[in-house]
Amino acid sequence: MVPWNRTVISGVELLRSGRYNKGMSFARDERDRLNLRGLLPPAVFDQATQVERVIERLRRVTSGVEKHAWLAALYERNERLFYRVVKDHLEELLPVLAEPTVWQVCREAGLMYRQPRGLYVSMQDKGSVYRLLKNWPVRNVKAVVLTDGQRVTGIGDLGVQGMPAAVSKASLFTALGGLDPADVLPICIDVGTDNQTLLEDKFYIGLRQKRVGGEAYEELLDEVVSGLKRRFGPRVLLCFEEFSNANAKKLLSRYNRDSVAYVDDLQGVAAITLAAVISSLPRMGGSLLDQRFLFAGAGETGAHAADLLATYIAQEHGITLPEARKNMYFIDRKGLLTRRRAEQEDDLEFHKLPYAHDIPDGCGKTVLESVELLKPTALIGVRRHRFSFFEGSKLCDEKLFTTDVLGAMAKHTERPLIMALSRPAALHECTAEEAYAATDGRCIFVGACRSTSFEFGGRTISPSECSTDYIYPGLGLGLAIAEGTRLRDSLIIEAAQAVAASTTDADIDQGAVFPRKRLIPDVSARVAARVASKAFASGLSALPVKPKGDWLGLAKSWMFDPTYRPYTH
Repeated sequence: MVPWNRTVISGVELLRSGRYNKGMSFARDERDRLNLRGLLPPAVFDQATQVERVIERLRRVTSGVEKHAWLAALYERNERLFYRVVKDHLEELLPVLAEPTVWQVCREAGLMYRQPRGLYVSMQDKGSVYRLLKNWPVRNVKAVVLTDGQRVTGIGDLGVQGMPAAVSKASLFTALGGLDPADVLPICIDVGTDNQTLLEDKFYIGLRQKRVGGEAYEELLDEVVSGLKRRFGPRVLLCFEEFSNANAKKLLSRYNRDSVAYVDDLQGVAAITLAAVISSLPRMGGSLLDQRFLFAGAGETGAHAADLLATYIAQEHGITLPEARKNMYFIDRKGLLTRRRAEQEDDLEFHKLPYAHDIPDGCGKTVLESVELLKPTALIGVRRHRFSFFEGSKLCDEKLFTTDVLGAMAKHTERPLIMALSRPAALHECTAEEAYAATDGRCIFVGACRSTSFEFGGRTISPSECSTDYIYPGLGLGLAIAEGTRLRDSLIIEAAQAVAASTTDADIDQGAVFPRKRLIPDVSARVAARVASKAFASGLSALPVKPKGDWLGLAKSWMFDPTYRPYTH
């Protein structure tokens, strides 16, 4: 059935509507009835043939940025074909659609701007945000991806040019998690930029002013959040993307009490870190209480990961949080976090205090010294900027996890877990090949940057990428299904457990702790099922009664299918 009034919309307008256009897949009878004859070439292609043509053309483009632009143009003219192409070629196109390509797209957004894929809210809109939100034509939005472009990974403050990162995340909520494209709204909040190069760029598309902070910033964010809840309902998921870590943490604390708030760089990284630990534990040996964790990097991201891990350990073993934290240590550029530092350093951040242990003064000044002292079973790198541990250097060519560090891990632990979670590649603590070589192949490696397969000890090693793509799409779908009222650690832990449980023996044999990325939609369905079930059981759901059927079947039935719809009977 035609989803519009044929007396209102013309054939040309239909072909220009990305939401409804099928291009050369319109059947001949559809072309007759919808006034399309003559507006298309005579041939009729099915969607599978269209996908083959698109991917063949896309592979002839050598630049990742240009491929991204080509996909964006495809989305504008044929939404369902875009998602079919991405779904059928997921592993090939994810690096183009998302990071690392999207970071470069953000850098060049002023030159690449074509047409809006969301809403722009600026300081000039303060006082009239709700009226602006009403310009968005869809009322049933279930997830909003917000960015202020202050900390685009690997680049920094790009102001309004951070919008492509929000658009990318919104697209992945559909491509990986199955939310309908109309259910997800990207929003850029433009409060200026401190990037002087952009302020002087004649093609910069945002406000030409220094970044606003403090009370004025908080008032605008409050107005945006209250407007979104008024427009789309109190259960809309607020996903904060590419904010500075300090601001992201404040926003999470500010809105998590009475909204469904999510910060991927905090909760998402914490969840996928926990999933990696759970998945690796059988090979590490012993229980979680037998492990010692050393975090290299003591920012908000690392602390959030440690907090979730401690919560899970306390939950699994019936102990208190302080007891669960006893075997978790942090090192920053000043050395190990110790109780003495906590007592003497007035500027020590609050999130570090729970991990300030009794350690002899002067010990653990470097990562290597700390490994030799503590003999950790897991080494987790979570640096957030290039000056961590190498203060004053302009480029971190030196890897933080050196051969000596990795060798020390292997000396003290039979199966050490090595997690190099910093991005982009310039911050990566070590590569999978380096970790395997330095530990004689005994390590379990988890990296946040993509690794190519390599041969070691007569077998092929294909490490999986530690990416939040495994977490947030299914989490968003599960919250939508359950009409989640809040996002608590219990739901995030469920998501992590679902990801870990999806790993197969075949994955493990190849050195992976997660399923292959082409399987993320299937993983997302399992994540959504567990999150929805947990939300309903724990009173975090607005559903009055449990839906009929199993949660997994319900999750799969919710997932967006990009197959074309017939427009005539």
